[in-house]
Amino acid sequence: MSESSIHTDGLEQLASLEEKITATASLLKSLRSEKEVLQQGNAKLQAELQAQSARLRTLEKSLERLKLERDVVRVRVQKLLDQVDSLTNPPTAT
Repeated sequence: MSESSIHTDGLEQLASLEEKITATASLLKSLRSEKEVLQQGNAKLQAELQAQSARLRTLEKSLERLKLERDVVRVRVQKLLDQVDSLTNPPTAT
């Protein structure tokens, strides 16, 4: 091989390496940007999850309270119905 050929091959290899490094740097920059966007999205979703969890706990407490109230009302209504029934149906003599 001639000195000129070796020099040309070396320059081509250097240019190829330069292209690969440039492409890698560009990819790295793009991936870092994407990572930042994903981290921001993740933080937003974490905040939303915490808010929804708090709302769920509040709703569960309300549901439990309403169930207890329903049971109290059921007992009171049954007592009223029993009283009305005793007024409308006099006891029968046996």
